[in-house]
Amino acid sequence: MKPNRRELGTLGEAFVRQYLERCLGWRVVDSNWKTRFGELDLVAEHEGELVAVEVKTRTSPVDGDPIYALGSVQIPRLVAALMAYAARIDGWASLALDVVGITWKDGIVVGFRHERLYPQ
Repeated sequence: MKPNRRELGTLGEAFVRQYLERCLGWRVVDSNWKTRFGELDLVAEHEGELVAVEVKTRTSPVDGDPIYALGSVQIPRLVAALMAYAARIDGWASLALDVVGITWKDGIVVGFRHERLYPQ
């Protein structure tokens, strides 16, 4: 059975959380944090850097790279949300915004891409 959009998003975020923590050694400090600028899917910390991670998940490689689903209008909003999040707690050496695109097919990850969007 094919997951609905919400289930697919939850699967993608759980997969990326494990990737960040187990493969990169980052510490996920928050998830689905909402602000008037938008929602931060995951917020992670690594060596004094605060990183918001936007997760884009798709079910078919035919739909294209999921990263391209992130619109140019959405990026400044996510940066603003990250700055709002960081303003709550002082002491971050730097801030960053990453995007991770995942393509699932028949319950298996068939595509994966992690890129830094901000700062460039």
